[in-house]
Amino acid sequence: MGHLFAETGLIFLKTILAIAFLYKGADLLIDSALKTASKLNISEILISVTLIAWATSLPEFFVLVEAIKEENGSTFAYGTILGSNFANICLVLGLSLFLKFGARFSFDFNQLKSNYSITLVSALIFAIYGLNIIDNVVIKKMLSVLMISGMTIYVFKLSKETPIVISENADKNLVSNFELCWKIALSVILLIIGSNVLVDNGLELQKIGFSSSLIGSFYFALSTSSPEIFSSIVAIFKYKKNDIVIGNILGSNLANISIFGFVTLFYTTESVNFGFESPILLLALELSLFLVFMGYYLRNKKIPTLKIHSFIGYLLFFVYYLFYKAL
Repeated sequence: MGHLFAETGLIFLKTILAIAFLYKGADLLIDSALKTASKLNISEILISVTLIAWATSLPEFFVLVEAIKEENGSTFAYGTILGSNFANICLVLGLSLFLKFGARFSFDFNQLKSNYSITLVSALIFAIYGLNIIDNVVIKKMLSVLMISGMTIYVFKLSKETPIVISENADKNLVSNFELCWKIALSVILLIIGSNVLVDNGLELQKIGFSSSLIGSFYFALSTSSPEIFSSIVAIFKYKKNDIVIGNILGSNLANISIFGFVTLFYTTESVNFGFESPILLLALELSLFLVFMGYYLRNKKIPTLKIHSFIGYLLFFVYYLFYKAL
């Protein structure tokens, strides 16, 4: 009994350490990203879709490169991205909306509206790949190229359509390129270390008798999405940048799909052994989310700044529960 208590206590301390790493990494990343946006004279939403989204998606990239080489690697890789994208929307966005409580979560709908079609198309291509409708290797490689193209087109359109917004958080003349680079690199390292420690803790909890289903559906989900979760929390509460949260979530989902496309393009893949429900549920979630935003937009008499109620976050938590029931 004493041994079990000691192991549980050590896991608790490691979890606190991981949270500290994740918070500091997220803080550094957001701060450096805002300063980069100011220095390059680009919008904060664009920097969140690119720099922040790709930085928080790096753990998935490393997992996929290793997983795809193993037996049933395609299924594991597909499931990793599927679960990560679900977690980004339901846990990261859901938590962001829920934590606002009485103060509604507000963001600029125009930043989202004209480019959301690319998100939906990418989710559709990803779903088609996972449903094993097409067995032809050449066509599957073409789907991989399309998944990679989605992120490229999204960033290109956003860079053309989004007005320049100079961040008020930093004087671009006071920050050197070298300082920005090493801070971004350090933030990514801290996020990766923090998320990996949480994953290791989950494995330890399984070994000492905690339910595998509980650990898999809750602890690992939080672990793999922890960079996005902490980046969003820091962006909301420290920097008051809700638009960065939306850009991070959509950009991270597109980055994840692009990563899957990249990996499947260069590695031999077999059929994905996934049920029909999960890929369709992800596609339906992406579409439903846009319809919810559109409903708020119309209800708001087409004023671009949307104010989303906290109960939408609770609904997203419920959808995440349904997703794991469908697995």
